[in-house]
Amino acid sequence: MNKPIATTIYDYLKEVRYINTNKIDKERPLTDSETIRVYHGFNSFQDIETVLLYGLSGKERARRIYSYESGNNPYGLFVSVDFNVVKKNFSHSGVIIEFSTKISDLEAPVWVDGRSYYIQGEYTKSFKDLDEREQQRLINRQKAGESPYDFISKSDRPELADVIFDNPEKQALYIGDLNPNMIKYIWYNEVLHKERRTNGSWVKMTRKDFIDKLDINTKRSRYLKYLPNDDFILSDFVEKYFGGDYTNISLRNFLEYYSKSEYDLKKLGFFPKQIKQIMQMRVDDLSNKFFK
Repeated sequence: MNKPIATTIYDYLKEVRYINTNKIDKERPLTDSETIRVYHGFNSFQDIETVLLYGLSGKERARRIYSYESGNNPYGLFVSVDFNVVKKNFSHSGVIIEFSTKISDLEAPVWVDGRSYYIQGEYTKSFKDLDEREQQRLINRQKAGESPYDFISKSDRPELADVIFDNPEKQALYIGDLNPNMIKYIWYNEVLHKERRTNGSWVKMTRKDFIDKLDINTKRSRYLKYLPNDDFILSDFVEKYFGGDYTNISLRNFLEYYSKSEYDLKKLGFFPKQIKQIMQMRVDDLSNKFFK
């Protein structure tokens, strides 16, 4: 028997958690397996056009406005669980995207002196390497684990819960892989976008409606094989691009030479998710005739 409509809707809504930033004290701890809703505002309108065409990967080195931001947090897309924070401080283009993410695809920003955030333009030193950054992250975890608030200290990663729940920007770094169709909504402020005035209203739109309204080109080149969150499956790859012919010389070159190098795979247009899968494929399938 089918579930009652009300029950079905309730189950669906439970799949995505919305953090109520007005009642943080009522929130429960964060678990890595759950999914929450986050927001990201764009400084450049060109960036949203690129994301709508190709998506983005938080595993790629990010283009930061300030060099010291790269020295502290070289990877990840800054997101917030608080829409009002994003629209006030991080949406100069007049565009904000809204999407869902697993908690496991979020990471706490880390700064040299252990602070939980910096305002834009505020200077800080940089970590000398990723190992030093990791040491600071573990220090932050220990400190947050001693928080008197259960929604922080009892979270799977207290340092992440601390920056989401207990700092003004309610922020995190998205280190997942986002395809364009994973964007749930786009918030658009036409006055801010076109006139650079902040008194315009924000309108919530579907991705398709936004693309149609702004006449954004989302037609990808036929040579683009993958988007950031796509999986690499060898049999599908061979069938789609080589007609199922495992003897094709180009395929053999790919399997024998290019698939050994992360640099070469990136040049071929693969994203970090596929690169990792291809490199792992070589480890898991050493008996394959192509890898001998």
